[in-house]
Amino acid sequence: MLNFFVILQPLIRQILALASMKRFFITVVLIGLVLTIKATQPYYWLGESNKTVSILTAEVTKLLLKSDFEVLGMYHPDDNKNLGVIVFTCDELTSMATSVADKGAFGAMLKIGVIGKGKTTKITFLNPYYVNYAYYGTGTNKLEALKMTSVTDSLVKNALQPLLNKMEYYGRDIPNEELKDYQFLPTMPRYEDVIELNEFDEYLEAVATIKTNLLKGVANSQLVYELAFHDKEITVFGVSFNGKDNPDQQMLDFMGVDCITSMPVEILVQGQKAYMLSGRYRIPLFNNSLRITKIFKIIGLSADINDRMEEIVAVEE
Repeated sequence: MLNFFVILQPLIRQILALASMKRFFITVVLIGLVLTIKATQPYYWLGESNKTVSILTAEVTKLLLKSDFEVLGMYHPDDNKNLGVIVFTCDELTSMATSVADKGAFGAMLKIGVIGKGKTTKITFLNPYYVNYAYYGTGTNKLEALKMTSVTDSLVKNALQPLLNKMEYYGRDIPNEELKDYQFLPTMPRYEDVIELNEFDEYLEAVATIKTNLLKGVANSQLVYELAFHDKEITVFGVSFNGKDNPDQQMLDFMGVDCITSMPVEILVQGQKAYMLSGRYRIPLFNNSLRITKIFKIIGLSADINDRMEEIVAVEE
């Protein structure tokens, strides 16, 4: 028996080498195809069904878990049972996102939306390539980020294959070069112009304060998910809101339900500081069809979100 395996060893090594080359070749082909695309849309439909939002949400979640994705949280924006958002991630994405020094963990999550319209329920996905170019397009490791984005996108599609029946991108195309330095207007923030909400004495104090306030419902907030990398002193909180005229309701009314996979908003703890993406960047980025005439609505909604986030990160005296 031992001699038999000794004889087979060279053949086994060749097979493993070929398999490795095949994976490498597929990755190179995917990246090559992506690099030929000069503009990107923010969302795409994955499929539609006559099943209810709750049933379809359960099916999507089951398929993601079966493919070893980590499901971080699920919620109904503005408590609307006809709308569902599933937030999830995978090792390939988190390892890449947390290696980007400039607040890269804002892009460590993937989001699927389930939208019930009449007798039809649709599944939508926030395009990972859109997020990649917007968040990581100017980074020194942008090619590595693009490779991991290609792998992640492929993994999601493979996981949800039983539900895929209507693949269609939507939202306005934005040139990839423009996405890297996206601004709604020349005087508006870019990705790197994050808002520093608070500075704490210690990282763990920041995490504990924010989580406690979210669980208390400070500023009519709710904790949707928590993604922590304590060894790197990084934690991301997904934050939703409820109550009259809450930001979730305003975003749905203003941006439209087809943009629900841009929700919820995030607080990033990195080291001793807590940050958020400026709403004046984030809102038009994820509904890039908004006109300049909507500038005052964008500013007002951004200010409301900012004020509530500052309450959430405040230390109780």
